[in-house]
Amino acid sequence: MISVGILDRGAPAPLHEQLAHGLRAAILAGRANAGDVVPSSRALAADLGVARGTVVAAYEILAGEGYLLTRPGGGTLVADVARAPQTRATPRVVAPEIIASAVDLRPGRPGVSGIVDAAWRSAWRRASGELPDADVDDALGDPGLRAQIAAHLARTRGLDVTADDVLVTAGTSDAMLLLLLALRPATAGARMRVGIENPGYPRVRRILDRVGAEAVAVPVHLGRGLDLDAVEAHDDLDVLIVTPHHHYPLGSRLDAADRARLLRWAARTETVVVEDDYDSEFPHGRAPLPPLHLLDPAGVVVIGSFSKVLAPSLRCGWIVATGAVRDAVACARSDLDPPVSQIPQRALALYLEDGALARHTARRRRDYRHRRRLLLDAFAGVDGVELLATDGGLHAVAVLPGAGSAVESAVVDDVARRGIRVAPLSSYAVPGETSDLPAGIVFGYAEPSILTLVEAIGDIIDVLRRHGAQAGSGG
Repeated sequence: MISVGILDRGAPAPLHEQLAHGLRAAILAGRANAGDVVPSSRALAADLGVARGTVVAAYEILAGEGYLLTRPGGGTLVADVARAPQTRATPRVVAPEIIASAVDLRPGRPGVSGIVDAAWRSAWRRASGELPDADVDDALGDPGLRAQIAAHLARTRGLDVTADDVLVTAGTSDAMLLLLLALRPATAGARMRVGIENPGYPRVRRILDRVGAEAVAVPVHLGRGLDLDAVEAHDDLDVLIVTPHHHYPLGSRLDAADRARLLRWAARTETVVVEDDYDSEFPHGRAPLPPLHLLDPAGVVVIGSFSKVLAPSLRCGWIVATGAVRDAVACARSDLDPPVSQIPQRALALYLEDGALARHTARRRRDYRHRRRLLLDAFAGVDGVELLATDGGLHAVAVLPGAGSAVESAVVDDVARRGIRVAPLSSYAVPGETSDLPAGIVFGYAEPSILTLVEAIGDIIDVLRRHGAQAGSGG
C-alpha cells in the first residue's frame, strides 16, 4: 500500500482531504510512479479503517487534479505528472508584454479535468446518434434541455420555473446581448440607460457600447457592497445588471434586507433587474440567500451558464424570464435564430437527465474547496495584504490597502515576469468614474494543477510582500 501518512480524526480538515493530500505527496515524491495501479477504494478503506466513501472522495479529487487516471474496468492508475524540481531556478526577467506565460490565473477559467468520463461520452454519443431535425422547430432552445435546466434550477436555486420560462443562450454574453436588444425603449430615438456595477464585469460595458446603450455606473464599495443610496437616486434606468450572490469581482453580497429594498425600488421605477447568477454552484459553505427572481419573478430576469461548472468553451447558458419580459426576449430570439446547435443541446439535456452534472458539480465543489483552503492557508499571516472574495466562486482578490495605481501596475508586471498572468483590480472599474478601489490583483485558482497553483501563489505572495513593504515605507 502507498504510504499516505497519518489520518488525524481530530483535525479540522476532513479525512478525504487528508487522504488526498497524502496520496498527492506520495505521487509527487516519487513513491508512486506513473502507471502504478492504486488500491481499490474498498481495499484501501479497509487498510486505513475509514469509510469507502472517504477513499472514493479522495480519488475523485486527485482524478480531477490530474494525479490519477480512471479506466473503465481497469482500475485507477497514477498519472504521469511533472514533479517539483529539487531546487527552483531563478526566474529569467523579461518584459511582461513578451513573456510566454506558463500559468494563466486570470479569473473565469474553471478546472476542466475529469469532465470527459463515461457519462459525458455516453451523452454525446447518444445525442450525435439521433437524426437531426430538418429545421429549427423551437428558436428558444431544445425543449428537453429547457426542461432539464428548469429542473436543475429548481433543485439548486429553489426557483419555481417551467421549461417555458427558459431560453437557451450561447453563454452569458449572448444572454446580455439578447436582453439588451429585446428591452430597448419603444420610443424612436430614445437611448437605453443601463445601470451597471462599478467595479464590475468589463465585457458588459463593451456589449452596452456595441448596442449604443448608455452605461450608468452604480458604486460597489469595498466591504459594504452595492450602494443602494446611489441606486435609489435613479428613476430613469431601463435595466439594472447586478451580481447579488457574489459580487464580481469584490465578493460582497446583498443580504435579505438589501434585496427587498432593491426590489422595492425596481418596482417603483419599473426597472428590469438582470440577476447574473455566474457562480452560485460554489458557495463554499456560506448559507445561500433566495434568488431575486424568486422574490419578484415578473421584474427580475436570471442569466446563467454552464461555464463555471463545466467549461466556457461549451458556449451554453440560459435566460429565465416570465411575463412581458419573457415575451419580448422570445420575440428577439425568434428574429435572430438560436445560436447553439442541436447536438450540444441534446447532449447537455441527457447529461443533466442522467444526474451526471450533479455528480460532476459535487466533485468540482470538493476540489475547489480544497484549493480555497490552500489559498487561505498560504495568505494567512501575510502582513499588509487583504484577501477578498473567497466566500464563493473560483477567484480571489488580493489588495494592498493604501497603495496606489503605480504599485498595482508594478505588482502585475512583476508577477508576469515570473510567468503568471493575473488581472489588475483597476481593470474592473468603469473608466471616467470615481472609485475607491485600492491597488490589487484578481486571480483564479480553479484551472491549474495543485502543484502549479501552490507554486504560483508563493510567487504572488513574494511579489505582494515586497511591494507592500515598499508602499508602507514610502519607497
